[in-house]
Amino acid sequence: MRLSPITRYGLRAIALIYLFILLVVPVGLIFWRSFEHGFGQFWEWITTPAAISALQLSLLIVVIVVPLNVVFGITTALALVRGRFPGKRFLQSVVDLPFAVSPVVVGVALILLWGYGGWFGGIESTGFRIIFGFPGLVLATLFVTLPFVVREVEPVLHEIGTEQEQAAATLGANSWQTFYRITLPAIRWGLTYGIVLTIARALGEYGAVTMVSSNFPGISQTLTLLVHSRYTDDYNEYGAYAAATLLMFVAILVLVAMTLIERRAKGRYERASQYYHQDSAETDTDGGHGSEELVLTPPHGPEAIDSRQTIEQKEGV
Repeated sequence: MRLSPITRYGLRAIALIYLFILLVVPVGLIFWRSFEHGFGQFWEWITTPAAISALQLSLLIVVIVVPLNVVFGITTALALVRGRFPGKRFLQSVVDLPFAVSPVVVGVALILLWGYGGWFGGIESTGFRIIFGFPGLVLATLFVTLPFVVREVEPVLHEIGTEQEQAAATLGANSWQTFYRITLPAIRWGLTYGIVLTIARALGEYGAVTMVSSNFPGISQTLTLLVHSRYTDDYNEYGAYAAATLLMFVAILVLVAMTLIERRAKGRYERASQYYHQDSAETDTDGGHGSEELVLTPPHGPEAIDSRQTIEQKEGV
């Protein structure tokens, strides 16, 4: 469907205005309020012991959650795409469950399971606290970030098919070699995007973690909880804005790092492809001599001569 220039420009203007009002204005306002009293005051607000411990706790959660989600996501995506087993549709629904369930409900469910008097509440009697402690934050973040890697890797696996994997198995590669050399490079872009989404959601999660956190600084207070605590409990609006800006800075650094990694990996892939095509072109230019030398074998008997001389004589004829 072809649109008139007026319609195209009008749709673009509506989209830009919508993004400006919904995204640019609120983020810009937070930045402006954070630095309204100068960079020195902003630095003082983000270097308090509570802010430093909240940042460390948030990053530690990311370091734990992301590898676990990568392993689970790749394994589950392979099972859903390559496998045939009873309950496959049920597993598909379970993977999408965090998208449908409110994070607050997730926190309540974790309390019912792991809290005092819950199904697994007896663990707390051993002195290992899950709810209102760091393990509860990890469990809540794992639940809400579970689908991202699966849903980003699964369509890529559908697209690449199984031909290359079957060829590798035919050539003698075992399952691990096939995965590491064939499957993993093919899904790397989907996996990278899933990791970025997981990190962003883990850093910004609030609903689930606020239910299972004691909100004590240095124990179970993440950056998002610090922003809420400063704004509602301490009535420190500018401190809350500074903590929110710090959280945005961390997210931006993660995105920049992942972009640089993608560009570097893509550059290596392009160079490898250029070398491959260059070698193929040189082989075609040589007339396939190299392949003939590998295929032809020298004759046997009293009149045998060197294989290379035989090839040259045949080409001369």
